[in-house]
Order: sequence, then C-alpha cells, then structure tokens
Amino acid sequence: MNNRFMLTAAGAAATCVAGTASATLVDFMHGMDRWGGEHSFAVFSSGGTQVAGLAGGSYSGVVSGTFGYSTFSATTSHYANVWGQYDLASGTYNVQMADSYGDGWSWNSYTGGLAIGSGSGTVTGSSASFSFTVAGVPAPGALALLGLAGLAGSRRRK
Repeated sequence: MNNRFMLTAAGAAATCVAGTASATLVDFMHGMDRWGGEHSFAVFSSGGTQVAGLAGGSYSGVVSGTFGYSTFSATTSHYANVWGQYDLASGTYNVQMADSYGDGWSWNSYTGGLAIGSGSGTVTGSSASFSFTVAGVPAPGALALLGLAGLAGSRRRK
C-alpha cells in the first residue's frame, strides 16, 4: 500500500471525526413539588443559545421520556417526577432554574430538583443554576476508517 493511500485514508478518517461530532443522548430527571406550574428551567449552550427547558409545564428539547406521579406523604399530595433524554452536542452547558412562587421546589417534606447528565441542582429560594459537560462520541464509521488507516500504515513491504 503506498503512502498516498494511507494519507488519504487517515485524512478521510480525520474529516469524518471532525465533521460528525454527533450529539449524545443525555439523561435528565426532574422532580417537582405539587405545584409544578411554578417551575421553570432553561438549558443554554456555551454560546448562550437555549437548547432545552421547561416553561408553563411544557418541556422543550426532549427526545424521549416518561412522566409519573408518586406519593411521598400520608396527605396524598402528589409530586411529579419526569425522566427523559436530551440529544445534545458535545460541550459545556449552563442550566438556569427558577420557582416563580419563591418557596423552592419543596412541598411538605419532599424537595424536588433537576439532574441533567453530570450536573444537578435544587432551588431552595427562587432560583439556582448549575453547569454540566457532554463528551461527544465519534461516529462508528470514523473509528473504522482510523482503524483501517492504522492497519495500512503498520504493514511493511517485502
């Protein structure tokens, strides 16, 4: 195999890795108190663009998820727990959380919160924030091309 082909394969692989910094599914869990309409949060990219969130009881940016109620006290007060996934590109994100009533995400002895990827937060007053990072995974095709380039480069001519 000549050097020109090896360089072409390596260049194509590098282009695929750089060009397909594909998004990653990131898990989230949102635990609300009884008055879920008080809650809001927004997920911002490092460039300041809002990419996901919750406002008025409606989630944006969710690619898959479930919603359920659980009872946490003898008073039969219900608390919403929402699980799902966001499809986010690699990078660092900032989350801004708010409770419009100002009592935090609490009801009786239950305190809700928000966890996205590696970050989490709980509103104890009227607002809170946290950051998290998403690490991208190269596309399988790009990894295959890198492997082929490595095999081609290690082969000796006789």
